[in-house]
Amino acid sequence: MTTDRYTKAVLTVIAGCLVWICVMGTAGPLSAQQVPTPDSALAAGRVQPVVIVGTGSMDAQGKIAVTFVRRNNAQVTDPTLAVRLPYTPEAPLPVHLPYTTASPLPAQLLYSAGTPLPVEITGIKKTREWEPIRTQVEDAPLRRTPGLAKR
Repeated sequence: MTTDRYTKAVLTVIAGCLVWICVMGTAGPLSAQQVPTPDSALAAGRVQPVVIVGTGSMDAQGKIAVTFVRRNNAQVTDPTLAVRLPYTPEAPLPVHLPYTTASPLPAQLLYSAGTPLPVEITGIKKTREWEPIRTQVEDAPLRRTPGLAKR
């Protein structure tokens, strides 16, 4: 069986790619490192402080100020953060819906002769005059035997 040049070239490329994948997989593990930036005050080799619980602030030179409170005769970081909203009882949060009495929220009742709208009367209370309740009761279809209908 003879092999043409095209098949040899394709198999050579595939073999080269497999060798490349194997070589790339043998490299040592990488570790995350901070890339120093010239304008960073923390790039001079100092440790980056991280506040896990509590609040604090940091100035442009990297000086950290953590807020502490006294709780049970010990100083601990303050886990609360003060939030101020620009709303007052005199000027509440404005909420508007685009519906008015002239243009109400559109609603649609889906019913037809095959699927009528179910209505349940839970009680009747007499007001000034009694108004008749008009109903139409439809007979259920007759079956030869009582019980559940056969499927």
